[in-house]
Amino acid sequence: MIPAFFTAVAVVSLAVCWRNDRCKGMTRIEIFRMRMKTLFLVLVLCSLCSKVAVHTYRHFNPPPAAIVGP
Repeated sequence: MIPAFFTAVAVVSLAVCWRNDRCKGMTRIEIFRMRMKTLFLVLVLCSLCSKVAVHTYRHFNPPPAAIVGP
């Protein structure tokens, strides 16, 4: 599922960039590298933000204490 998602995003980003005037004069490889760098940056930022959200939630809502013994 995940590789299919990345492939779809890569194809769509290339298609969008080919139609963009900003990408004129660039080769397909340059366009692909530019879009993949952007995608990688977005994924890194999303993972960091989700980790912060989970950490904050767990900080303010700790699990109940474990009951030890009979």
